[in-house]
Amino acid sequence: MRYPMLAFIAGLLGLIGLGALGYYVTTWPTTLKVAVGPVSNDNVRIVAAAIQTLQKEREPFRLRLITTDGGAQSSAALDAGKADLAIVRTDIAFPRNGATVAVMHVDHAILVTPGNSGIQTVADLKGKSVAIARDNVGNAKLVNIIAAQAGLAEGDVKVEATRFNDIRAALDQRKIHAVLAVGPTSGRLLFDVVNIVTDSGQGQITFIPVPETSAIEQRYPLLEADTLVRGLFGGQTPRPDKDTPTLTVSHLLLASKALADTTVSDFTRVLLNAKLQIAAEAPLASKMEAPDQEKTSPIPIHPGTITYLDGQTTTFLERYGDWFYIAIMGLGLGGSGLAGYLSYAAARTRKGVMGMLSDLEQVILDVRKARDEKTLSVLADRTDTLFNQTLKHATNSNVDPAAMTAFNMAFNHANSAITERRSVIASREPQPQALSVISK
Repeated sequence: MRYPMLAFIAGLLGLIGLGALGYYVTTWPTTLKVAVGPVSNDNVRIVAAAIQTLQKEREPFRLRLITTDGGAQSSAALDAGKADLAIVRTDIAFPRNGATVAVMHVDHAILVTPGNSGIQTVADLKGKSVAIARDNVGNAKLVNIIAAQAGLAEGDVKVEATRFNDIRAALDQRKIHAVLAVGPTSGRLLFDVVNIVTDSGQGQITFIPVPETSAIEQRYPLLEADTLVRGLFGGQTPRPDKDTPTLTVSHLLLASKALADTTVSDFTRVLLNAKLQIAAEAPLASKMEAPDQEKTSPIPIHPGTITYLDGQTTTFLERYGDWFYIAIMGLGLGGSGLAGYLSYAAARTRKGVMGMLSDLEQVILDVRKARDEKTLSVLADRTDTLFNQTLKHATNSNVDPAAMTAFNMAFNHANSAITERRSVIASREPQPQALSVISK
């Protein structure tokens, strides 16, 4: 009985160990690789702050930064499976294998010119040059989209790649006539551009309105129509001096569609809940928000994020509770089965032990009937065999004290009977007669 019990205890400890290992594995922080760039980008600062915050708050996620040269490369990394997450500006590139987790921030486009340039509309830019502040392919494309909406042909507006620090000199020398900048209204870039252009215009600046922004939005769904409100950039004279139509672009955090919905749901919850802590290190993170489910977009929202937004996120116990219940039921059934087996084994062992006692009683009866030494020797050997078997059962604790007492009495009785019967048999054997030597 001892070995089955030890096996049960070992099995139980093994199941407990597996359960602990399963809990450890399922609760160990999940590491997600985030592709974002370039290094000077505000999004890199947000991710760096998120890395510190999630680790400091002991959240169940860790982020690993993968820096890229820009949104197109970040998008490619997600599609290639080299990253789990990517932050991209939607009008530049977006991955086929990505779905939206969060809107990191929205950037506004401003198209400005010195107030003394004589330029008031996009059409006035025909034959002129526009510098791109913090040049990138997306902004150059945006200039062409705006120019085309104003009826200008391709090449009517020349896009200049001008270093940011050289913009003021280029404006003063009339090498460029306007500047396009795209960035968050709460950031430094747009304010710096407005101040540079205002200084070049001797205190005057003109915000060139983007024509027919709603029409552009319909043609290019990844661009959105918006308004630069009067006085957004301050100044003694409000800058702009009236509400000015413009376009916005979104920076989205996208997750690979290969990620489990539960993982994305939990990550969405953790990220949005940590927004204020992240914003303490990277203020632009305060603009981060959940995607709008009612807004149509070519980029879908990740099903895991939708689960979180709909309030259907499940807890650890809700997710794995059925398995724990099944395991407990299995342990209960296994315990009941083992108990039944142990009871059966104990009964069988007891029956065997009592059978040996019956065999010993039979030996005693056979001893009394033995008629020769050969038969008695066989019975003596049988007694020794029964004694060894009884000793083995006693060593394994299979013989209770009462049965052991009975065996002791029976063995003593058997040995006495063998001794007595041996004497009786010896007395019945004919004695050798002395040989007489007859001397003649």
